[in-house]
Amino acid sequence: MLKTDPIEETPEFKAVINEVERELKKRFKDDPMNGSHGFCHTYWAAKKELLLEKYGIEWLTPQQMNPRVRFD
Repeated sequence: MLKTDPIEETPEFKAVINEVERELKKRFKDDPMNGSHGFCHTYWAAKKELLLEKYGIEWLTPQQMNPRVRFD
């Protein structure tokens, strides 16, 4: 089973995650790489940056939480 960052269960994270996901969907809507092999890393990096810069939340990506798993 994959590990997730415990911050995802906090009220602070839950209060903003829908807005973050909407913003990322808009940001990557026309990106030709969206949905392609390995795009998850680009998406997670953007999500991590947005959470920190806009909301002060330090989130760990699935790759960071599961370093021995290969995501693509």
